[in-house]
Amino acid sequence: MSDINLHGFDAMGHGALVALLAVLPSTLLFWSLTRGLAAGPRVLRPVITGSASLGLIALLGACYALAAEREGHEGSALTGCLLAGFVLQLLLCFLLLFSRRS
Repeated sequence: MSDINLHGFDAMGHGALVALLAVLPSTLLFWSLTRGLAAGPRVLRPVITGSASLGLIALLGACYALAAEREGHEGSALTGCLLAGFVLQLLLCFLLLFSRRS
């Protein structure tokens, strides 16, 4: 049983944790920066906020993967970060889209 190498899954979990830690601050940052788009179409502000936040999450995930992961497992960490970040941003985008306008 000790022959199984699970370091790739471990790296994916670390990347997902980076995305989980970065999703709320980055979303709040870009939501406040896009305040001027509130008067436009309803879908514009959540989509731009989610896209910009996912880009920042990918940047943070890449920095973490290159700095902290084992050699050869950087791709797995970045994959976990992007998958978790995409799912979380999709949920937040729908939450922001269907929330009341203020």
